[in-house]
Amino acid sequence: MADKPQHATRQLGEFLRLRREQLSPERAGLIKGPRRRTPGLRREEVAQLSYVSTTWYTWLEQGRGIAVSARSLSNIATALQLSSAEREYLFSLAELMDPLNLVTLSSEFDMHSIVQMMTTPCYIMNAAWQVIAWNEPAATLFSGWLTAGETPNMLEFIFTNPFARQLVVDWPERAQRIVAELRAESIHLAAAAPLNTTIDSLLQQSEEFAQWWQKHHVIHREGGQRCFQHPQQGLLHYQQTTWQLAPDPTTKLVTLIPFCVNESTAS
Repeated sequence: MADKPQHATRQLGEFLRLRREQLSPERAGLIKGPRRRTPGLRREEVAQLSYVSTTWYTWLEQGRGIAVSARSLSNIATALQLSSAEREYLFSLAELMDPLNLVTLSSEFDMHSIVQMMTTPCYIMNAAWQVIAWNEPAATLFSGWLTAGETPNMLEFIFTNPFARQLVVDWPERAQRIVAELRAESIHLAAAAPLNTTIDSLLQQSEEFAQWWQKHHVIHREGGQRCFQHPQQGLLHYQQTTWQLAPDPTTKLVTLIPFCVNESTAS
């Protein structure tokens, strides 16, 4: 089983090490020498590309808690070719503002009313991934799971409920993506005790969750096609859209819009 989350400075160092080891010299624009022992970059190479000293970067990876500027961290993120989600995760660990980050605006409206007005599956999750509101089409899609308990939790459903593996098409791929989305957003919720409790529980209950959590993969939550193998309705195709809105951006409004797949082009 995986260990519990470490202190932020050690998590930052571990995250940088993993990303450094995954970036090949060729992708970084370097020449791969004949005596290289690792497929990834060396620490001195990252330091050179980031315009920092090798010693300083080594200490940063070792989680020694040294002073870090936003500019230096931005250079490292660029050198390691981090995605936008990975940059956001890195700067959150360092408790710094990314100089390349853009400010996004959102608006407030009555999400609970929208859930009931929707004619397609729609539900609301809070920061702990508890489903706090849903409509009848969503309850039908999940075959009664939403109404079976007082506080249904989507993470617990995906990783501990056997029905989820039957319902969700390509479960391993979807489940790994959920872990990466959770890892990316969890850094913003360090004080969210319910979410931390759920994560700790899943680390003990699900070997797959524990394995994927330790990889530190981070991605932004995105919409897209979602497929379900419903026990009564058969194969269902939806286009999922997730909204994060003020005043609490940790609350997610998830909508699933049905669409038809052309069988001649789907294969």
